[in-house]
Amino acid sequence: MKNNSLDTPMIVIDSKNGRIRIHRNTLHLLGNPEYIQLLVNPERLLLIILPSKRLKTANAIRWDRIAESKSCELYSKILVHQLRSICPNWKANGKYRLYGSCVTNGLLIQFDMSSAEEVGKEVII
Repeated sequence: MKNNSLDTPMIVIDSKNGRIRIHRNTLHLLGNPEYIQLLVNPERLLLIILPSKRLKTANAIRWDRIAESKSCELYSKILVHQLRSICPNWKANGKYRLYGSCVTNGLLIQFDMSSAEEVGKEVII
């Protein structure tokens, strides 16, 4: 599913580098929160992002660092490895783009991991 609309939430999961890149428009759709939480439903293959208060399980959004860029990056090799374990088709060195949808009047965004698109495939010569 190719969709470049600013109204469509998007993230990229980079298995090789243990990185989750959340595009700025996705954060705007959540109301530009200072903190977010990532939740995973392994049975339904859903990754959920929701605004949060400052909690031990929350990730801070450094707006000053993403002012000039298009995304916020979170690093967690453990989390990315766990996501790969519930999505067995994901490669250890792959990058996957996920498009999401706003739920409950924009209070959270959910991403269906079963519909992930592999991006940046390396060509071996």
